[in-house]
Amino acid sequence: MGILAAGRLPAAPAAVSDPLLRERLLAGEIIARETNSDQAGAAGRMQMLVHAPAPAVWEVIVSCDLAYAFVDGLQGCEVLEDAGDRALVHQVVNQSWLIPTYDFVFESLRHHYERIDVRLLEGNLKALDGHWSFQETDDGTIIDYRIRIQPSLPAPRFIVRRNISKGMPDMLACIRGLAGGSGSALLERQDLDRCPGPVPASSPGQ
Repeated sequence: MGILAAGRLPAAPAAVSDPLLRERLLAGEIIARETNSDQAGAAGRMQMLVHAPAPAVWEVIVSCDLAYAFVDGLQGCEVLEDAGDRALVHQVVNQSWLIPTYDFVFESLRHHYERIDVRLLEGNLKALDGHWSFQETDDGTIIDYRIRIQPSLPAPRFIVRRNISKGMPDMLACIRGLAGGSGSALLERQDLDRCPGPVPASSPGQ
């Protein structure tokens, strides 16, 4: 689920009542609702509209195989335990030679096709916590993604800013493309081009 972060995040509905915000989502924009970063870590909340049912997006997010496409620098991913509503996942991520390789295990609490909560169990991150919510609408599925991360050691400020301002939107665009929910062939190609890792040949648009 990418690199996630610190302190328990409150669940938030993905509903969008603002007509201007809805228009931006319909246009394919990935909207940053909140972002902040410093050398100690980063946090963000983003929303996107996917023209696919919630299960299609869900299956991408929980897949270790597809995570190599949408998680920047993913070197290893293994599901250690999967009880349906709870899973333990081991990931190894190396995004830059300027920061350490992250090796960690996180817990994924799953309310099928509605919400996923993620928290750190062990590893060389100081903290990680994240939340996904899914809401199906007449236009498609609205994905609301919140994340905070605190590495064990301070990271260069420009890398932290990049991971929030570019890394999060690219990851979400890639997930939308992998789920076949971009809304048009052109946008699908653009979404898949933003994947930080290799896109499987069997994915949409390939």
